[in-house]
Amino acid sequence: MTVVESIISESRHQETPYLTTFQPRFMDWTAARVFATKNLRIAIRYPANFLIWGILPLLWYAPYLLMMIAIAGPGTSQSFTELSGFDDFITFSVIAVFVYQYVDKSIWSVGNNFRWEQFSGTLEPLFVTPVPRISILVGAAFSDTIQCTFSASVLLIISSWLFGVTYAITMVAPIIVMLTMMVFGLYGFSFLIAGLILVFKDPSVLTELISNITYVLSPITYPLQALPSTVRYAAVLVPSTIAIITIRELAITGMFEPISFIQAFLAMLALVIAFWVIGILSFRWGERWTKDRGSMGGF
Repeated sequence: MTVVESIISESRHQETPYLTTFQPRFMDWTAARVFATKNLRIAIRYPANFLIWGILPLLWYAPYLLMMIAIAGPGTSQSFTELSGFDDFITFSVIAVFVYQYVDKSIWSVGNNFRWEQFSGTLEPLFVTPVPRISILVGAAFSDTIQCTFSASVLLIISSWLFGVTYAITMVAPIIVMLTMMVFGLYGFSFLIAGLILVFKDPSVLTELISNITYVLSPITYPLQALPSTVRYAAVLVPSTIAIITIRELAITGMFEPISFIQAFLAMLALVIAFWVIGILSFRWGERWTKDRGSMGGF
């Protein structure tokens, strides 16, 4: 038996049912689950991460809150009330910071997953596996969403305890619906970033730029009306803007207005579709561009 025949015979014995029955498809949920489980196992391998996930966002937010208290006192100011319609900027901003944690996670973590795989030397083997690339991205997004939910919940609980703010528990259901829609929209946003990272390699400057632009456009520590009129149109194109405004109204006022909620839901749905289409197309372009130049594992 020749060497070639021996190799072919051996490879046939190593075939798995998955490979023999494999058909190209858009999404593989098993692969997404495996990738998400892998990321979560790595994360919980280091218990100190739980402390960082819960406390660090509060430290980022504290300077803004202290600045607001120093300028306007522990309550509010007339100008803030006229612009926002709310009389307590602490309650106003805490819920927005809670929501924005998901935005920050999608920019810094989901999009950078392939860069971390590259540093680990596993990016090229990952890309030769017979699974859709979107499955890998969705798996990374799932694991990061779980981590972010823990971090954001701890932030909300500690902030509410420290500053004595309360929110309408009765509005939990519509808040979860809007938050879920925003997270799905951010998945598409992270696909776009992942494609750009495949092309430009070093994501630090790009991610920093996108993160800061998104933070400025999102009405977190100030109402949307505080932005220049021309900038407000750009702010509405960011999923976090609609989500923060809607969730803030629900959580603070405790009032559910069906017409306003449906309008916000439809606007968010349009953003979800747009970001997924743009994100997937951008990622596939980045993958094809990188493969054509043979720079998948390059730095």
